[in-house]
Amino acid sequence: MNSFVLRMVSREVRASWRRLLLFFLCVALGVSAIVGVRSIIQSTHETLLSEARTLLAADMIIRSRSPWTDDVSVTISKRLEEAKVLARTESIETATMVRPADATKAIAKMIEARGVQPGFPFYGVIQIAGGQLYSHELLAGQGALVRPELLTQLDVKVGGKILIGNSTFTIRGVMLTEPGNSMGAFSLGSRVLVDHDDLQEAGLLSFGSRANYETLIKISEEGIEPLVNQLKEDLSETFIRVRSYHNSENRVSRNLLRAENYLSLIGFIIVILGGIGVWSVTRVFVRQKIKSIAILKCIGATSKDLLTIYLLQVILLAVSGSLLGVAIAAVAIEAIPSDMVTGYAPIDYQLTMSATLQGFGIGVLVSLLFSVVPLLDVRHVRPLLLLRYEMSNERQLVDWLRVTAVIVVMVALIGVASWQAGSLTIGFYVSGGFALLAICLHLASGVLIKAVAPLSRLSWFPLRHAVMSLASPGNQTRTIILAVGLGSFFLIGIRSLQTNLLEEFALEIRDDAPDMYLIDIQYDQANGVRDFLSDHGDNDSVELVPVLRARVTGVAGKQVNLEGLEDVRGMGSLAREYVVTYRAIFEKNEALVAGRVWSDAVIPEVSIEESIRDRFQIDVGDLMEFAVLGRTVRATVASVRSVEWSDTRRGGFMFVFRPDTFNAAPHSYIATMRGPVSTEQRARMQRNLVE
Repeated sequence: MNSFVLRMVSREVRASWRRLLLFFLCVALGVSAIVGVRSIIQSTHETLLSEARTLLAADMIIRSRSPWTDDVSVTISKRLEEAKVLARTESIETATMVRPADATKAIAKMIEARGVQPGFPFYGVIQIAGGQLYSHELLAGQGALVRPELLTQLDVKVGGKILIGNSTFTIRGVMLTEPGNSMGAFSLGSRVLVDHDDLQEAGLLSFGSRANYETLIKISEEGIEPLVNQLKEDLSETFIRVRSYHNSENRVSRNLLRAENYLSLIGFIIVILGGIGVWSVTRVFVRQKIKSIAILKCIGATSKDLLTIYLLQVILLAVSGSLLGVAIAAVAIEAIPSDMVTGYAPIDYQLTMSATLQGFGIGVLVSLLFSVVPLLDVRHVRPLLLLRYEMSNERQLVDWLRVTAVIVVMVALIGVASWQAGSLTIGFYVSGGFALLAICLHLASGVLIKAVAPLSRLSWFPLRHAVMSLASPGNQTRTIILAVGLGSFFLIGIRSLQTNLLEEFALEIRDDAPDMYLIDIQYDQANGVRDFLSDHGDNDSVELVPVLRARVTGVAGKQVNLEGLEDVRGMGSLAREYVVTYRAIFEKNEALVAGRVWSDAVIPEVSIEESIRDRFQIDVGDLMEFAVLGRTVRATVASVRSVEWSDTRRGGFMFVFRPDTFNAAPHSYIATMRGPVSTEQRARMQRNLVE
């Protein structure tokens, strides 16, 4: 590289920096988005992975939705003894109601109660308000730790008494964090921590009650995987789950990586929009420099020298813009409070090296890709142009170098998009979508110019001049329409996605929409609840819906044949536990798709939701086997139903059985209803119903 090139780069940058400021800012904004998003997620990732054991509160956990049988208990104890585990402890979780022991306070609330033994948790800390240290002695003798919101909801204080089931508990502290909270993302109520034995004595764990039974294990790192694999093999014919904190690591990693790739892809799209600005600025810049280029060629500069000069300018601006983007991201990250994510250790948000290198590299690469094609026009500028300016518009019919450059740019953008999305398929879709949209906008701009051309003959000068400017040589009409169109498409697309997701999860408020939900109504409580509701307001029409929990254990069908639990597990979500019901007719939100409602056959019958048929090839006439309350139920598929999932007050079930299937089986009920308008009346009704 000769000194002439370097001197020209320095001179051009000093002379043209104002015109190239937009170039600089476009790169900076895109890079800041990528670096900021990736750094935040990667910082969160590192913190959560370091707390993977805290997410489980143990090295391993064995979980069942039903009480441990003698055979299972013996098997687990034998394997734990052989593996020389360091410690084990038991835990039970269940959803129930709580109310103040003070009878003058007519309040009842749903809670998630967890009973733990001494030794819990193995990892993590139960933080208690006021700096009080946790010990199991706080739970001994029917003590309880509650969440702060429950004190307000029940109008009680630390030291007050609450009723859970048949037992009275004393509130001994306010729990701020709880390791190993495993009830799921959807919470039925505030968390309450009590002693394991006290929860069992509260009368909440009768036959048919819904509860999670857990054995938490502490073991050396090298012993985790062998023990997990051995227990999975021993318990393969049961519905017991065995997992280690490695599962939490993998799940957290997958979810955060998916979020990182998605948000980084948005940042990449911002860079692409900035790249369009880079292309436009470079194109205009080259056209403004035509005479200067012609003069330089007159004094001996070659096209190669000139391309090098302007490419170095692009690189210099891209590097500067990328550095500014990194700086903007650093400032933004510093402003994020470390305790933004509650329930875990404070997260030290900071720039990560991988995010910085990715953002910086993408900023420079996209700048080069979008500027190289307009810079190739430098080759067509001839010294004679100083005398004949019209030659500046001359160009050979097919510029193969330009065509090659365009192809290289497209392939490179597909590669970068795939890299950011973590998927070649998604990269193709995103790049193809942008290319298709760009073509449509380019054609639309041509149509617009032709459509307004007749207006150039009007007598009003401002309008005539504006229309003529749209079609004048060297104008930015197509570029502006492309940039504005792509930007609008991006913003509207993201906004529409947000709106659709919110609408998908939003509850439709109808005049008759229920505002009270009754769950876990036991079989022997059903008549009493019906009588209570009929005596309190306009609740004669409240229907108690019977529910049971069932698992598919086999299928004998025309298209699929599953022999045993292992085959069912191979079908993915078909092996999960389902809430099922029985009834004689379909509800208003259900429609018959295939088959008939019920027949008089001796063998039990079941109606399946259409997604079961579509995903697992199970159809009318197939024989299904279910595990329900410890016994096997075989039922023929009598029909396929569609379900309107936006209204599932009575009909939101994947499997509906014929009414006579569970005549003698114990089960619980759920119900929805309209409660009293007055807050005081609602609270009194809840309390009276619980009592």
